[in-house]
Order: sequence, then C-alpha cells, then structure tokens
Amino acid sequence: MERDDDAFTTFVEKHKDSLVNYLTHVLRSRERAEEVAQDAFVRFYRSAWTSRPDEQLAPYLFRIGTNLSVSLMRREKVWQRLLPSLIAREPRSAPAADRPILTQEIQKQVAAALDRLPVKFRAPLVLFEIEEWSYEQIAQTLDCAIGTVKSRISRARALMRRELEPWWIGGNDEGRRRWSCAAATAAADDIASLRV
Repeated sequence: MERDDDAFTTFVEKHKDSLVNYLTHVLRSRERAEEVAQDAFVRFYRSAWTSRPDEQLAPYLFRIGTNLSVSLMRREKVWQRLLPSLIAREPRSAPAADRPILTQEIQKQVAAALDRLPVKFRAPLVLFEIEEWSYEQIAQTLDCAIGTVKSRISRARALMRRELEPWWIGGNDEGRRRWSCAAATAAADDIASLRV
C-alpha cells in the first residue's frame, strides 16, 4: 500500500500531544518525552503502519513509544524514576488556605508511591488512570492479554494502597480503621486523580 503523507500528518497532529503527555509521565521529563515521541513517530512511519486497521494505529504508536522509553531507561539505569508527579486536583474538603499545601503533599506522596511500583504495573496504571485508555487499547499497546492488564492495574492499586497507608493514617490504629473510608472520600472529593 502506498504511503499517504497527508494521512500521516493528520495522524501526527491528532496524537502528538497525547503521546508526549504519556511519555512525560513515563520519563519524568518533557524534553526527553518529546525526543522519544519524535523517534516513535519516525519508527511508526517507517513501519508498515498503512497496512494496519485504524483502531490499531494509536496503540501501535504508543507501544513503540513505550518500548523506546523502556530501552532508554535501561540504558540510563533510571528505573526508580519512571513516572512524573501526578497533578492532584484541588481538594474541596480542606480549608481554602490549606488546599495548596495539602494538594502538594498528596501529589508528593502519590508520586513517591508510583516511583516504587515496578514498571509492569506503572505503565498500565498510567495508561488507564491518566490517559483514560480502555483495557483493549492498553493490551494492544503493552502486547499482553486484557486479563493481564486488568490484573496489573488491580495489583498496582493494591501496591499503591500499601505504600500510601502509613502516610495516610499517620501511624495510628484509629487512622487504620478509617483508611478505606478515607481513601474513598479522597477520591470522591477529587483530592487525587488516581484511584487507590
């Protein structure tokens, strides 16, 4: 099939911001994300992208970007710095003066917990929670079964809960009893953008 440069340009315009955003989360650097995204588009263009169905194109591009990112991190040995700080939404339950401080602390704690997750759990969690991809798209992108994606997202959330629990409850038994309820309340109040 002959390449259509106009179709490719349209595809790039449609997906470049999303890809750079995703890679920024993965690489913790917008500059590095832009470089990897550019390389991903070049590799995508050189591949047999015109022979793929439209619904497979974005997952295929993101798979290329993910693989390039993983290779880059392996070379640089920065596995512990995989994901960026998440931008937490402003909490409604905190007093107005305390909201920026609370939001920054939640963001810091969530980012630190994400940093400690193994990459096989982080990538699907970011694609699902931040990029809002379907299980099917994530499975295509990460080249694994849908059941594996669901399992890894579930495991990632459990690991996040375990990592965040000591900070959230403040090391006391009363806090431990309220942890499940408090986590649900935080999500309901839009304190954090990631469900744990």
